[in-house]
Amino acid sequence: MRIIFFSLVFILFDQINIFSQSNIEAAEDFFNKKYNVIENEKANNHNIDQAIKLFKKSDVEPDKTIGLLKSYEFKASWTDISEDEKRKLYEKAIDLAKNKLPEYPQNGAIAYWYVANYARWADLIDITEAAQEGVLDKIKNMAEKAIELDEEYNQAGALRLLGGLHMEAPNIPLVLSWPSNKMAKKFLKKAYKIAPEHAANVYLYAKILYVIGKERKAKKVLEELINRDARKDYLLVDKKYIQKGEEFYNNHY
Repeated sequence: MRIIFFSLVFILFDQINIFSQSNIEAAEDFFNKKYNVIENEKANNHNIDQAIKLFKKSDVEPDKTIGLLKSYEFKASWTDISEDEKRKLYEKAIDLAKNKLPEYPQNGAIAYWYVANYARWADLIDITEAAQEGVLDKIKNMAEKAIELDEEYNQAGALRLLGGLHMEAPNIPLVLSWPSNKMAKKFLKKAYKIAPEHAANVYLYAKILYVIGKERKAKKVLEELINRDARKDYLLVDKKYIQKGEEFYNNHY
């Protein structure tokens, strides 16, 4: 009887804690559980949908905006939804960030999630078209601003994004002349040094090393990547880039 009594007390205490949480705290809890259920290499929508619902109910700024921006990006990028739904979520995030950044011009998190969602949206269109329409120029400028505000945010996210853009964007005379492997190496090396635990930082740094002819060093960095385990809190991101590292290694060594 005593064991049952204490069990009931603990259950009641947990429920009180849940109900006493603010919307922002509860939203963050759901966001942190976004990887709890994985189906066919995608995250189940339930927890991220609950996070979005609770972030919307919050009146705590700029946490509400940051929460919504990162939740929209996660749902569009890592759950099983249609391309049309992805596009709408990225556009919703872009509009929100565009409206809120003037209110918080020094907030590195809003600046980062603005460019992250914009870059993800740009991935849905042809890269040459994106270059010709000025989309890649805008992403570059936005990433530079995010780096200026907080280069370490989201494990050097803006450095990673800008370095990858320099490496992958086409050099088109009179349209896009700034892509540079030298600049890619600069940004990706810095991202790798700031957050070597992030699998994308490791993969992209290894790739640019290979591209510029430092094949032995690239091999060493790739071996570091493919011999690690994906982190629980970054499960799908890490798995994706560990797999890309393995494929790159197998194709070039």
